[in-house]
Amino acid sequence: MVVSVEISGILEERLRRLVDLGIYATVAEAVREAVRDFLRKVDLKDIAFNLYVSRGASFQYVAEFTGETFDALIDYFISRGVIPLIGVSTREDLVILEPGPYVLDGLTVYVAYKAGLVDAMVELRELGYRFIAPRSVEGLVELLEAKRLAQGLLEAGVVEFMQAKPSRAPSDLVSAQEASAVALARSRGFVLLSDDSRTRGYARSRGVRAYSLASLISTLWSIGREPVEDYVYSYKSVPALLPEEMLRSLMGLEERVRGERA
Repeated sequence: MVVSVEISGILEERLRRLVDLGIYATVAEAVREAVRDFLRKVDLKDIAFNLYVSRGASFQYVAEFTGETFDALIDYFISRGVIPLIGVSTREDLVILEPGPYVLDGLTVYVAYKAGLVDAMVELRELGYRFIAPRSVEGLVELLEAKRLAQGLLEAGVVEFMQAKPSRAPSDLVSAQEASAVALARSRGFVLLSDDSRTRGYARSRGVRAYSLASLISTLWSIGREPVEDYVYSYKSVPALLPEEMLRSLMGLEERVRGERA
């Protein structure tokens, strides 16, 4: 993006004098340096926090805005007394998934690897489930795969990538990457798995079905895979929300599954 700035009067004169003195090669270079210095002085994390709390921005939007990692920004929010709305927020967020294609955004990919749910994705892939992300998430997946290898784990290699063009209004406080995920799901008729509560709301407002990644756990229960308690606890430790009544509902699937098999 190119931004044009009109500078005149004494400011222009001083900038041109800096160029004449050889301190900067061009006026544009001097302006870029001034902007960089300004941004170093601005508390982007504080602005992002207020965008999230007061303006309803998605967590992925504020992470993109600050340039912080998800880990760092989650820690910052918690230090400010706010737990981000990552995970399950309402009953409609947690379902049993049918085999088929599912689109993941960047935050959800991060949660999948951090909570070990990427292993559940590998297992479900053998049963006809596909997991797709926008091409813009590929770099994040490569980083997360490298961390797995460093921990002595096998490469998961479960995420496919497709190109998607985001379409969002300036008033939509969602990141370009998550807008790409929603656009991909909408254009292909796929379901979105997102652990950003506000991304799910954004997707549903555009006619896209959207559920939490925790639905993978309930899906494993439904097919008789047990135990899944480790997935539950690692998911909650992200930290991702899984309210107690929903946790009891999820664990209650065990009785139904066992009853059906009896």
